[in-house]
Amino acid sequence: MSMTFLTRLGLFGCVATLAACSSVENRQNVFTVGKAVIGQLSANKPAEPDPDEVARVAQHALTHSTGPLAIYRLEERKAVAIIRPIARNGAYRTWASYGSSERRSVSSRNGVLTATRGLGNDLMSSDIDSLLALVSHRQAGAASIEQRYLDGENQTVTIRSDCTVSRGESEAFADGTGRTVRVTRMMAQCDQDERRVTNSYLVTDAGEIVQSRHWAGPTMGHSVVQRLR
Repeated sequence: MSMTFLTRLGLFGCVATLAACSSVENRQNVFTVGKAVIGQLSANKPAEPDPDEVARVAQHALTHSTGPLAIYRLEERKAVAIIRPIARNGAYRTWASYGSSERRSVSSRNGVLTATRGLGNDLMSSDIDSLLALVSHRQAGAASIEQRYLDGENQTVTIRSDCTVSRGESEAFADGTGRTVRVTRMMAQCDQDERRVTNSYLVTDAGEIVQSRHWAGPTMGHSVVQRLR
């Protein structure tokens, strides 16, 4: 995998480096760092991940595994991990860090984050059907979504977003295998009681979301899921 590809992923905006694989020294990733997340919020800024380390783990995962792989990034926490699926329930897929036995996980539906576990102030569940219906069909329109997350008191809080979905330009998307497909950029401007957030999605002609930048909660900020394979 080239550094050019990793630059296109925007990994330089990402906290901890990735999980170790069998031939790489053990390091923290977005999942193992979950225990310390709350402390980090009031501490000094965490260090940026090493792009070379990201490249090594991504290449190892592509070479030594089969099946889907993705890059998961939490922008606000500056965290990044290579993830692989560990379970599937209908349209929902649960992912964990490649090369790690940690059970901290994220869940997605058609490439969009719907839940997290073990990361601190977790996103517990999401109702995003109306948004996905527009985005996957590359159609403009209005959609409402609900997200439930844990606050600092370990209480579940529900946030409703009223979103305006718009269709952008067509562009090329290259995954970690070098395969290139044409995608359409979809945008969703979502209004909440206390904030306005902008989400974006890259969607193939078949309706597959190969990259999503989707708001995950007040302390998580935007979460990026991007297909590697």
